[in-house]
Order: sequence, then C-alpha cells, then structure tokens
Amino acid sequence: MKEIVFIADFFTEQALGGGELNNEELISILKNNGYNVTKIQSHIVDDTFIKNNKNSFLIISNFVNLSIDKRSKIRNLNYIIYEHDHKYLKSRDPSTYEGLKADASNIINFHFYKNARAVLCQSSFHKKIVQKNLEIDNIINLGGNLWSIEILEFIRHLSNNEKKDVCSILNSPFAHKNTSLASFLCEKKQIDYELIASPDYKEFLNLLSQNKKFMFLPKTPETLSRVTVEARMLGCSIIANNMIGATQEPWFELKKDELIDYMILKRKEIFSIVKKLADSSFTEKKKPLVSIITTFYDCEDTLEFFMSNITQQTIFDDCELIIVDANSQGKEQQLIDTYAKKYDNIIYIRLDEKRLPTPCLNLAIKKANADFITFAFTDDTKKQNCIEILYNEILKQPKISLIYGDTLLTNKKNETFENNSSNNTLSEHSKLSFSKENMIKCLPGPMPLWNINIHEQCGFFDEVNCNYADDWEMWLRSVQSGHIFKKVDEVVGLAVQGGRSQQGDTNQRQEEARIFYKYKNIFGSNFQKFEPYFKQFLKG
Repeated sequence: MKEIVFIADFFTEQALGGGELNNEELISILKNNGYNVTKIQSHIVDDTFIKNNKNSFLIISNFVNLSIDKRSKIRNLNYIIYEHDHKYLKSRDPSTYEGLKADASNIINFHFYKNARAVLCQSSFHKKIVQKNLEIDNIINLGGNLWSIEILEFIRHLSNNEKKDVCSILNSPFAHKNTSLASFLCEKKQIDYELIASPDYKEFLNLLSQNKKFMFLPKTPETLSRVTVEARMLGCSIIANNMIGATQEPWFELKKDELIDYMILKRKEIFSIVKKLADSSFTEKKKPLVSIITTFYDCEDTLEFFMSNITQQTIFDDCELIIVDANSQGKEQQLIDTYAKKYDNIIYIRLDEKRLPTPCLNLAIKKANADFITFAFTDDTKKQNCIEILYNEILKQPKISLIYGDTLLTNKKNETFENNSSNNTLSEHSKLSFSKENMIKCLPGPMPLWNINIHEQCGFFDEVNCNYADDWEMWLRSVQSGHIFKKVDEVVGLAVQGGRSQQGDTNQRQEEARIFYKYKNIFGSNFQKFEPYFKQFLKG
C-alpha cells in the first residue's frame, strides 16, 4: 500500500478554513481509494520524521510553520505542494506589487517550489500569478476545489430555497476580504444587503442560500474562493471584482445542479491528478556539493584564465558551474563551449540582451541545484582549494549560514594565487571577524560560500534598489533575519581592485547611504561613528 503523508499547518481538527476543508476531503478520497494517509502538522516535522519517510509520498499544503531547515531537507524527497495561497512571497499578497509580480528580493521559498514534483494551483488565475512570479515549469491548474458528496447534496437541497431580493455580504473580520467596501457600495446603490457569518458551516450555507445575490470584492487575489463557488451552486448571482479565481474558470457560467454535478466530476479529476503523481516512480537526484555562480559581459581578456582557475578547484568535479553571459560581443561563447564539452557540470546561459549583474546573479541562483552557493568572478583568482575549505567548514557548523575567508588585493588581472603582486594586502571587506557591528563593512568580501536557505527565507538580491552594493544589502537583510556568518582565518583567494562595487561615484555612494540607514539597527555603535560619512551623500 502506498504511504502518503499529508503535511499542513492545520487540519480541520484545529481550524475550519477553506483550505482545511479541501485538504480533509482529499485525504478522505485517498483513503477510500486504498492509500494509507498520515496527517502531521508542520511544526511537528523533525529530522526523525524526515528520515522515516524517505520513501513516502508527501503532500505539503500550508507550511508556514514548517522550519526553513526542514524544508531544505524535504527538497530531496518525493513531494508535491498543494498551494492554497502565495507562500512564495514574503507578504503572501501579490496585490501589493505592480501587475501582481513581486520584485526578486521579496520572492522566498523558490527552491522549495522548484524542487516539488508538482505545484497544484486552484485556478488558472492562481496558476498565472504563481507562474509570473516563480517562472517554473511544474505548475498544474486543478481548476476547482473539493467538497464532500454530503455537502454537495446539502447545497443541492438548499439551492431550491426561496430567495429574498437581498445581497449577501461575507461578514469577515479580515480586512483583505473587504466587507466594508461591499457594504458601502450596497448603501450607495441602495441595495438591500445582509452581513452573513456563522461558525457552523451548514448554517452559513443556509444563510447564503436565502438571498438572490452575493457580493465579494476582495483586496487580495483569491486563488479560487470556495464561498463564491458555493453561492453559485446555490443559484445566487455574483457581484465580484477581478480578484477571484473561480469567476475566471470556464465552468463558472454554470449554476445550481449543473455546477454541483460538475464539482462531483471534479473530485474524480483532482484525485486522478494526485494519484498519477503519487504512483509515478521517483529517484532522488545526486546533487552537486556547491553551485558556483558567475556572470559577465565582455570579459574575453580574463575568461580563459578564469575558466582554468575554476575548473582546477579541488572539488570542482563534485560541483556545478553556472555561467550567465549577458550577451558578450567577443569570443566568450566559443571559449565556454570548449570547456562545456570537457566538463558536463557546466551550465551555460547566454542571454540575448545585455542585462545588469544583479538580475543575472539571481538567474544563476534560480538555476542552482546545490544547497550551497559561491561567487566566482572572472577577474578574481581562487586558491586551488578555496571552495573545499569553505564547504568543509560550513558543513561543520549547521547553525552558520555563510562562510568567508581573507582575500588578497591586487591591481593586475590573471595572476596566480601562488605568484601575485598583492604584497599580502588584505581586503578590508573580509579581514574582520563576524559581528553585527562589523557588518558596517561588506564582511564576506568577494568569495563567500553560503547556504541557499538564505534566499529561501530572505529573498534574492535586490534588483530594484541596488546596482553596486547588492551583496552588502543581501547580507544585511540576512543578518537582520537572524542568519549568522563565520570567518575562516585563512587566505582563500586573490581579488582585483576596482569593479562595479568600487566605482565611488555619486550614485554608488547614495545607494550605500540608503542601505546604511535602512539597516541602521544592525550596526550598534558603528551607526553613530559612520553616520556623518553616509549622511553627506543624502543631503538635499
């Protein structure tokens, strides 16, 4: 018998929301079709549970209370996400972003969604929003919700109730349900209305069935809106805005018996989709130890040296190199192709237009398959065992999110680590040990190695507000969220002075000043010490 584990923050025993009712019915359908289904709340999932369920099929619904660490371990297992809202956004509300698309710094849990066998959405509207934000190819539109046969037949019975010429409005305490606007419009247009609510589900349906109309004007996107579908099954006319997934499904033109019968068929359709996923074979993929990411535009003068240096890293064969080429105009592509024929762990992405470095870095991170990431810039030189040193150190420290070491500075390109002109000059950005106060400098410097969970929790590099200090802002955001860094007291590479983060022009200084004030609570006494310096760039 196939073992299925259903993970959610709450089940109907703890809460009686639409998501919980849907999940409970799916569990019932699975059990009635021979599956052994175990329910477990998200906050109870621990390492022992994960170890004991490596061969189980996991259905993960609402997972806010599932820790980042446990999500990262589940990423290696056989699971689907049954999505009820938008947990890939920090706010969980796409309406706060233009075109319902969030900027990269507000996208979270990306790899949790990407690694799922499938992400099940409630409607085409829901799927479009998820697709727009995540741009992944494992999203399935279920095109409906699940009701028990008992409830559907109860709704069928209620649909014959005589109706008053009154508009029902959901009496919700939640501002995003927008009860106040619906009430205001009814009063303005002199429409009789009733605010309806009841802790008893059947009593609520009974109240809904007694009026001819139902008005719902949510502020945030409703992935489906069970209550709107229920109103339609009860024969009510619907007054809605464009934030409701159900109203955009082709079946929404149906009502009463026709829609009820359709939802009975939908039960079989949704079960069939889940059954196919649960019964399909699953083989855990071998993951690279580290995803080495680099992006460039027109670097023909350093690329050959860089590729030689990076492919000679002691653990390179167990890593992956992800290259984003922002439409370089020289012979970069031919050179990369030569190396790609020799090494099957090189992922080369060539864009058809020039793009700024920050979105290119984010693209590389989205393509990453490892749990750990490191930069590799084409004008820097890594010590031959640089990545191995940092990787081994972070494995020893499960509570550490980012590791960095000392970096030497030089003015010459294409120098070897063993023979360089640095005169042992250390980069000021990586020579201090980690503390919040010391984050006044971009401590990790040019060669950090970090856990991808930083992005799962904190989002990607800020493409909107950063063009010079995107790494400093990213690491400050991480520290603000509780992530801890550590320095390895060893020189791990050679960096060439200059680059976009060291331009020193007015735009850069203003960007740095904005970041300084945004994260001023991190710096402790260094805020007062450095404020006069940063303040001068924001005058006027």
